[in-house]
Amino acid sequence: MVRLLVLMLCTLSAFCSVSSAFAGSLEPTVERQDIVVTLIPSDHLLIGKSTITFAAGTRNASFKLSPTAKIESVTISTEKIPFSFAEGALSLDIPTTAGQGAVLVTVAYRAVFNDSLPLHPSSTEDPTYGVNGTITTKGTFLGYGAGWYPAPSSTPRSRSVRISAPAGTEAVTAGKRVSRETAGDVSHSYWEELRPIGGLSLCAGPYRIEERRVAGVDLYTYFYQGNASLASRYLDAAARYLSLYSDLFGPYPFEKFAVVENFFPTGYGFPSFTLLGSSIIRLPFIIDTSFPHEIAHSWWGNAIQVDQSEGNWSEGLVTYLADYLLKEKRSPAEGRDYRIQFLTEYTTLATDNDLTLSAFSSRVDPASRVIGYGKGAMVFHMIRTEIGDHAFFGALREICRERLYRSATWSDLERAFSRSSGKDLSSFMKQWLTRPGGPRLALSKVTQLRKEKGWVVSGTIEQSSPFYELQLPLRLETDGAPVKELLQVSQGLTQFSIFSASEPRHLLLDPDAEKFRLLSPGEMPVTVNSIKGSKQFIAVMTEDCRAGKETFQRLLESLGKGKTAAIKEDEPDTESIIQGKDLMFCGIPKKRSLLPALPAWITIRDTDFFLNKDVVSAPDGMLFVVLPLPTSSGRVAALFKPLSEEAAKQYAPKITHYGKYGSLVFNNGAIRHKGTTQPSAKESNVSF
Repeated sequence: MVRLLVLMLCTLSAFCSVSSAFAGSLEPTVERQDIVVTLIPSDHLLIGKSTITFAAGTRNASFKLSPTAKIESVTISTEKIPFSFAEGALSLDIPTTAGQGAVLVTVAYRAVFNDSLPLHPSSTEDPTYGVNGTITTKGTFLGYGAGWYPAPSSTPRSRSVRISAPAGTEAVTAGKRVSRETAGDVSHSYWEELRPIGGLSLCAGPYRIEERRVAGVDLYTYFYQGNASLASRYLDAAARYLSLYSDLFGPYPFEKFAVVENFFPTGYGFPSFTLLGSSIIRLPFIIDTSFPHEIAHSWWGNAIQVDQSEGNWSEGLVTYLADYLLKEKRSPAEGRDYRIQFLTEYTTLATDNDLTLSAFSSRVDPASRVIGYGKGAMVFHMIRTEIGDHAFFGALREICRERLYRSATWSDLERAFSRSSGKDLSSFMKQWLTRPGGPRLALSKVTQLRKEKGWVVSGTIEQSSPFYELQLPLRLETDGAPVKELLQVSQGLTQFSIFSASEPRHLLLDPDAEKFRLLSPGEMPVTVNSIKGSKQFIAVMTEDCRAGKETFQRLLESLGKGKTAAIKEDEPDTESIIQGKDLMFCGIPKKRSLLPALPAWITIRDTDFFLNKDVVSAPDGMLFVVLPLPTSSGRVAALFKPLSEEAAKQYAPKITHYGKYGSLVFNNGAIRHKGTTQPSAKESNVSF
């Protein structure tokens, strides 16, 4: 991805796949649910009534509802019946007097929703920020987990929602918008789902609505006034991506697609709409990076839900089909760079905190993110390279035909890929899904020998235990055409010989990053993620630091170091304390040798610094650079150099979103420079 965009959305938000809360064959059949709610933002209050139609013969029912709700009545045919409500579980028995036909249960209730909003949204990996439900004059967000309506133990066969709110407040939820009007001082909207999917979420706010109809699908934007001018760009992009993915997977599975603005940072994908925070919507690159990620979730994770019994496959698949695939379509080089990014992030962030893909359910920290999203995407890439595009995308279309409005497991996907390709992929999938980590591979004892008709390059592939089975690409670059080999690797040492008619120049192991593997230290650049992944870390605040201690602490929290790293003052004993640790200095230390030499293009002075010949002067500017420690293999030191406290407050929260970069410069309200020095990887690159 364009890393600011992608990491901004990946860090500030996360897709929230919505699946049914209850399993189901033994649960009573719910023919229909009709929900009517009134929002009173000034009191954070929801007043609701819901009628649930159960199939004939139902004798008991259960619902999930907010534990703080006050149930005013439960009735059948206007007659009140007894019920039990405790810890968010509402249960009742259907009296025999209800008759033999369909049973209509009506629940009247009210509840207050006022979860605290995040004060510093960039400083957490929790995509929800603890906000399940909140009703405010700024806006309303009621996620399924908030329990804002009585959710029956099985998904209804059809469902409607009627929402009333103060005039000027527009509401949106799943399904087709049947009507919308304002009468007096109240706004009304009516939504109907013909094929409900899991639980419902609801949003409302002072939206400006734009709409159009494309290929039989209603497209909407629900934006606040400040972002209303972006509506046409989002509608154009929605039409473009829906067309792209419909061609790849099959028809769009819902009645509408709406882009809805949220008043705190989110990036949720729900059936038929996506919810993006105000700060995210206005980022110019969102439309071409993370926005298609949310649209792809319409098929994968929403219309086809995740059966979590074998792990969550949807995040890896959608990352591959959106974030990755669009880059590959732009150029093979962008695709290769993104695959290398997957491998680098995984090796940096997940190696010491690993779990299997079959155990991944959702992102809760950097390690789980790079496993579920990055490693998952690489598994799908390996499947695609193994079976080819025709079989790969054919299998996805087959899954859409067979599993639409149902759930799927990794096993369902494996069977579809196997059928489509005619290859049994069960052992291949088992290896990557049920084992943590990945193979460690290196070139060893590489030699070249001149022969009568050319050259022979020989050597060994070393694989560290535990061993993986894979076909490893090798490429021999020569004075003529490159020679490519696919080597079967399954043990600790694998010999190889490659003949070339032209003189060899370089031998490259997996040069295009086609295989999931753990990179060696020599293959990885030092980056912001090197700090995030550090296990032994010290932060030092120098006299040269222009940031306040609270601001510096907040930076550490945003990089995942808030709970583990105390801030040390720069004192005479600093050198002995920091030995063997990864470091971050706020400002230049008194003993300059504690900080590695800066790149030649950076020159630092007291109140400014130079990027080559361009000067960045106080007070508006900040430099952040990560450098390898020459005396300690694999250790790094970072320099955080704001030119003022104001600059530190403005720019420090942004650093975490540029994880793959090793040097950053901010000035004039924006990123001015981002760069990474590429390593020379002897383990995977031998020159002759």
